[in-house]
Amino acid sequence: MCGINGIVDFAGPVDPTPIATMNEIQRHRGPDGFSTWHRRHVAFGFQRLAIVDVEHGAQPARNEDDTVHVVVNGEIYNHRELRDALAARGHRFHSHSDAEVIPHLYEEYGPGFVERLDGDFAIALWDSRRVRLLLSRDRVGVKPLFYHHRGSRIVFASEIKGIFASGLVDATMDPQGLSDCLFYGHTIAPRTFWQGIDDLPPATIVTIDRRGISEQRYFTPFLRRDPDAPLLTGRAAIERFNDAFTAAVRKRLPDEVGAGIALSGGLDSSAIAAVAARRCGAPLTTASIRLTGEILDETPMSRLVAQSLGLPNDEVEMTGARACELLPKSLWHFESPFWYGAVATPFLDLTEFARNKGLKVAMSGDGSDELLAGYDFYRLMKLSSRLEQLKWAQTAIWRNATKWVGAPSGLDSHIVSVAGRRAEYTARYGEVPPWIYLWSALGDTTGPIAPEGLPAPSPLAPPPPHDKLRRQLHFEFYTRLPHWVLPISDRLGMANSIEVRVPYLDRDVIDVCAELSPEMLVHWGTEKYALKRASADVLPKQIVRRRKKPFMTPVGPWYLTGSGADLAHDHLSRDSVRRYGIFDPVATERMWRTAVDQTGTWAATAAEWGCLAVMSTHLVLDQFRSLGTSERVAS
Repeated sequence: MCGINGIVDFAGPVDPTPIATMNEIQRHRGPDGFSTWHRRHVAFGFQRLAIVDVEHGAQPARNEDDTVHVVVNGEIYNHRELRDALAARGHRFHSHSDAEVIPHLYEEYGPGFVERLDGDFAIALWDSRRVRLLLSRDRVGVKPLFYHHRGSRIVFASEIKGIFASGLVDATMDPQGLSDCLFYGHTIAPRTFWQGIDDLPPATIVTIDRRGISEQRYFTPFLRRDPDAPLLTGRAAIERFNDAFTAAVRKRLPDEVGAGIALSGGLDSSAIAAVAARRCGAPLTTASIRLTGEILDETPMSRLVAQSLGLPNDEVEMTGARACELLPKSLWHFESPFWYGAVATPFLDLTEFARNKGLKVAMSGDGSDELLAGYDFYRLMKLSSRLEQLKWAQTAIWRNATKWVGAPSGLDSHIVSVAGRRAEYTARYGEVPPWIYLWSALGDTTGPIAPEGLPAPSPLAPPPPHDKLRRQLHFEFYTRLPHWVLPISDRLGMANSIEVRVPYLDRDVIDVCAELSPEMLVHWGTEKYALKRASADVLPKQIVRRRKKPFMTPVGPWYLTGSGADLAHDHLSRDSVRRYGIFDPVATERMWRTAVDQTGTWAATAAEWGCLAVMSTHLVLDQFRSLGTSERVAS
């Protein structure tokens, strides 16, 4: 895991001077060393977090005749097998680094080399013979990569602040990026919050040379190789999933540095800890976030898991005051008004704790819900379609259902209104996205406060041919997973120089899950059925049978009242909103009052999200002002 950056100019020589500044601003991604390299048209920078071949794994990696140079952020888990195969074909290596297989693979297979990589990566490759630059990311976007392309020049970096640090790109808000944040809750690749900065989509290769730029997608989730083959079910499905998942955990256990796991007490992280300890013989250091006195606290469950596995578990306490203190730093690393990122700020203290214990790698349960239909929305969608013919009964049924799960009052009415627009959403997206319930609520809430003339939210790619459940899951891989879930782990992990690895998003696990029949995902109302069956022999029954409970911290009591009252006033009052000049000050204050005065209702919940979106936008501007940020939306 590292921080990479670079400048390429096909029209003339590149000044390598800015690379040092670009390196420095990303130093948190790789404090163990740095390097720069340049030729006439290209300059690369690299900050290293030493995990594989700790002593000799510096970058750029190169081929034998120095015509191909590569900087890579990430890990290639099959590098040993690739190295052996390449050596048999006559390639020579200078180190045992996983990155060094890449230039040699490129020599053999051209841009298609990425399809042979089993790993999580963001890659920049310079081919001096062809005078071209290749940028690429892994299948699901575990590792980030951003770039600015204008005329003959390209500037790229692992983080957007690295591009701004070059001094070659102005930092100005993009209206499309703001629109996406106010509807989806985050940006949608290739757009970012910043004008002229592209987020390289997952599973994409971008090739840039003197003739221009081209883009190729090399993987589509849930696109089956043989659509006519029967889907996996029963014992065979459980065994296939179990084998792939165990192998995914095993390959992510580092050889040379210490590793841990963020143990929430939920099924996802607990299953990783159990597989590592009981099947791989590698008990991981564990740590959990403790929300003292809060109903959302899950430490009793994390203690149960640690005790059952014989693991000492540390607990990192988090309070509302501490969360407000961390919020600006969190948004500095997210680089956009990502409102849910505010709720995830406790992860900063958890990764700092891991770093202080001498760890460099942590495991996370990210991706399980998006791959295995772990959210209540999937059951919700199934029930909603069955109720279409019983419109007279929908309101009563939803009222009882939402009350049973402890949802805010008013959610039932919102669900019914969304269900009534299924045809509209199907026409727009090709399928009804499961998160349309949240997107529509956030969009309705932020609509009155948004600047005039803001464009419509970015369109989403239609789902590939598959069963209805997989077509719905497809949207996770284009929205929440790369723009919400994974940035929390990457940005808040690398903020403290911790590489977060995600076994559920292993190449083979994804392929197996695409072949599971729907009932192996949601089975008679039981979500993530395949994982629960596969984990039954290594986890306590209470953990296996737990319903999904997403990690959350209180929003209103932490960020809008109590410890957060002053913070809220500084960003939500009329005078404050008017000073930033983005949102409507009267409508924003009205939204703030709804969030505070109508606690416990669905309207207040959606208003809390909207308040966090406004606060996050302002705080991002505050954080990036030193880089020349414009406070107004670009026209």
